[in-house]
Amino acid sequence: MSEKLILKGRSALAGLLATVAVLFMVSAGCGTKGYDAPSRPVSATAQTANALVEAATLQQWASQGLVNSQDPNTLDKVVVLEVTTPAAYATAHIPGALLLDSTNNVDLTQTRLEGVAAISTQVPDGTTMDNIIQRSGIDNRTTIVFSVSKGGNFLNMTRAYFTFRYWGFPKERLKVVNGGDNAWEDAGLTLATDATTVAPSTYSVRNTGLKASLRLAIGDMIKAVDDLNKGTVTASDLAIIDARGGTITANVANAIVDDYNRYADFPGGVTTKTRMFPAAADLVTRLEAKGITAARSNNIVYCASGMRASVIFFVLDGVTAWPAKLYDGSWNQWSAYVYNSTTPANNLPTGSIWRVDAVTPGTTALRTTGTITPAAMALDPVSHALFSAVTDPRADQILLQDSQYVTTGATSGTGTSTGTSGGSGTGSAGGC
Repeated sequence: MSEKLILKGRSALAGLLATVAVLFMVSAGCGTKGYDAPSRPVSATAQTANALVEAATLQQWASQGLVNSQDPNTLDKVVVLEVTTPAAYATAHIPGALLLDSTNNVDLTQTRLEGVAAISTQVPDGTTMDNIIQRSGIDNRTTIVFSVSKGGNFLNMTRAYFTFRYWGFPKERLKVVNGGDNAWEDAGLTLATDATTVAPSTYSVRNTGLKASLRLAIGDMIKAVDDLNKGTVTASDLAIIDARGGTITANVANAIVDDYNRYADFPGGVTTKTRMFPAAADLVTRLEAKGITAARSNNIVYCASGMRASVIFFVLDGVTAWPAKLYDGSWNQWSAYVYNSTTPANNLPTGSIWRVDAVTPGTTALRTTGTITPAAMALDPVSHALFSAVTDPRADQILLQDSQYVTTGATSGTGTSTGTSGGSGTGSAGGC
């Protein structure tokens, strides 16, 4: 990690310590902060069966003039975000769609300090989200539709869905085009090449709040495994799902090994197109075959970087409406929280409470199954020395910062935060 990044992370952490005295008693339930209630009958675009939308439905909304509508009396304004690269967007996109840049560390992910080290694949901060929301003209009457360029990866859309859900947008107001731009074209509709310009809004995630219960930090994930190992919670109440797919040689202890690709398929077997989700009943059948059920209060999904896991998170949260949480750091972060004898200065020392290649305190069980090939990590020694427990609220720096942004509009400092390090959120948008 660069010295600049370390100093920035330490500065942000130091500024946030004063918030801990007033931490975090808000429930993780559905709230009513800021966003028009999506379940009102007049909000037709919020009434689809689930968060999947077909191209024909989106075209109908477009023909009704709802895409980028400036009508101040409608609750059915639609904004289409093309989750792709600038080059792909310039080549072709759904008419009226705006760019949500999927390039690393632009719109979808960000390098942020969490636990005892920074990681580059974390959820974007409030400033980044407000930039996206305002330049796209999104306001409190908008249904947001995610698509992806022809042949694009469907997980770009599901990661965007997770990001907006975390930042308080209700699932009723978030839609994923099943099949992306390929589905639009296959429906006989024409893609555009001209860039779309819209009037910016002044809306903010300070209006939507956080749905922080949907995202797990590294400390939350370690505690979940510790609780399973100790029997404090049981597998009947908590499932951990490894969504990476492929050959898995090591995984988080107690995990159900699954494959995100099995939840969608190429239309007609054409592998150059974007994968499409099957009917909700087929998705339920797939989940239940893997031992994932609606009965649990927690279904935690992870992958390598938090992208692939967003597919199963979307299925659970957006289609079946089952409990779901996404471990954002995923395996890239988890596999770095080990002792590495070749670079001990940059990794966790023997006896560190953060190590995932060690026995859970109070049990004889490991936090990880299999042999880990250590991922790179630049340890922040200040953070590591500060925390005496993985559940220390200060170790969820991302939640602290994001809660503070919602409360004060500041990205660091001593503003009061609301939320919980264990996953409870501040007041969320209308709906769930």
